[in-house]
Amino acid sequence: MDRAPGDETADRRDRLLAALLHGPDAFVLLGCDAGVAELFGGAAPLRLALVTAAGDASADQIRARIEPLVKAVRPGGPPAHFVVVGGGAAAGRAALAKAAPLVQPVRMGFHHLDAAGALTRVKGSALPALEDAHRRLAEVGPLGPDAIAEALAKGQALARQERAIVDRLAGSRRVTATLVIACAALLAVSYAFGPGTHDAALWRMGANSGEAVRRGELYRLLASAFLHADPVHLFVNMLALWSLGPMLEALLGPRRFLLLYGASALGGSIASASAGALMEGRWGVGASGAIWGLMAAGIGIALRPQGLLPAAMIAPMRSRAWWPLGLNLAYSLLPGIDLLAHLGGGIVGFALVVTVLPRGLTPVEQRERASSAEPRPRPLLTAAAALMGAAMALSVVVALAVGRPWVLGAPPTLTRTAVADTGVALDVPEALASAAFVEEMDGLRTHMYGRLPDTPMMFLLTVHPFEGELTPGEVDELLERERKALEEQRPADVAASGPATRITLGGRPAVRARNELKNGVQLVSYVVVLSDREVLLQAFSMKDRPASWNGIEDKVAATIRAQ
Repeated sequence: MDRAPGDETADRRDRLLAALLHGPDAFVLLGCDAGVAELFGGAAPLRLALVTAAGDASADQIRARIEPLVKAVRPGGPPAHFVVVGGGAAAGRAALAKAAPLVQPVRMGFHHLDAAGALTRVKGSALPALEDAHRRLAEVGPLGPDAIAEALAKGQALARQERAIVDRLAGSRRVTATLVIACAALLAVSYAFGPGTHDAALWRMGANSGEAVRRGELYRLLASAFLHADPVHLFVNMLALWSLGPMLEALLGPRRFLLLYGASALGGSIASASAGALMEGRWGVGASGAIWGLMAAGIGIALRPQGLLPAAMIAPMRSRAWWPLGLNLAYSLLPGIDLLAHLGGGIVGFALVVTVLPRGLTPVEQRERASSAEPRPRPLLTAAAALMGAAMALSVVVALAVGRPWVLGAPPTLTRTAVADTGVALDVPEALASAAFVEEMDGLRTHMYGRLPDTPMMFLLTVHPFEGELTPGEVDELLERERKALEEQRPADVAASGPATRITLGGRPAVRARNELKNGVQLVSYVVVLSDREVLLQAFSMKDRPASWNGIEDKVAATIRAQ
């Protein structure tokens, strides 16, 4: 840098530069000319700009030199500090105060080293390294042109190395892209079976459920990680996957990345199913457990890099690692979000990268190509990755084969079914008749057909025998009492209800009451009298059941007859 003899501002700037470069914080010089010197922290991630100002420069002139540097700062980067060297105290401070943005994209600090040699923090964060360098100004001499050139060469070499590493870490995304395509394709499939079938299709395609897993449907643990509730759910998860996946895939290699993703998805599903086993009817879908595993893996690499990345990259990673975790943890506490799936996946991902997963990998700066993560062939690793990929693919295939979601669009076929030893028979959808069971409830035998959400509907039937046959008048009085009882004694968890009404079903008088429960389940209750016995039929269905199942409860109730 050329300067006139006796230029005190340039001399002070170069002394400050020397103190920063040779101080304990090991700053690196990235650029330097007569007006601006740019440095990057070696010990801690931060950017520092030294801007010279003439002694008679106005506040507006100084501000015009600072503002382009401030506007170049992008969100998510390291902290940025700006130091004006020279200029009058009032002009420099006024310029810095005006240049500081109201909303800062990163943590910022604005400082003035005035013509009298006094250092002042005008706005923003303090910078102890700058204050230490200022105290040592009298002990160091200004950097000469050769020293500046040498420092620039070193800094630019480090910058080139970092760019090369970033390029290598952006070079692999085949596994990530395959996962995104698979999730998007399965969302499209889940909507392909007609209006009102989406939730039922998700269940049949492998939604995770503690009850189902406990019954042996283990394929749900992995299949559910490829399913999503709606396009917004898919978009949010795939955006996160595309943000995290390519870097981790390049850093770990495709095989280890696939193991990380699959193991995290499995850990999240197991955690969710463990809680779901205690909560009847609870089920879930989504890749969030796997994505939390990737996010936690990034934190694990920042905290314990095991030589994979150069030290200059680790510090910025550590500074940026925690805010996404805090944000996502807060989001996970919202109603309807599966916190346990998130935590389960995150714990597995973190544990893998701080223990066994990175062992034997070539450090990134030593790789000749983006694809040369492994120093030698590893047949066991290849076998493990192939097994994980096969397990994930097979889980989806098995879920489709077992669940047969394509049958949802067809109207149900009714089959005549005798209700055990009650002397009653009725027509029941074939899909429900094959899932019949009996439970003792309040001292009465309750016959159940179907199970939500395994089937689109569920029927509960209870028979109360009389000592003899009732006359038509007695039947009428009984039905009126039952109508009033259904009207007054609603379920405890009812959210909305309609009136209980007298109707005619299959040529005989009956009572019907409709309720909507707080969990969204629709409940229709029927009371039918068969001369010497009373039959209570309850039909449960999801609010968005397949359109082909609409009105089935009335058809079933109309077929109740004595055997």
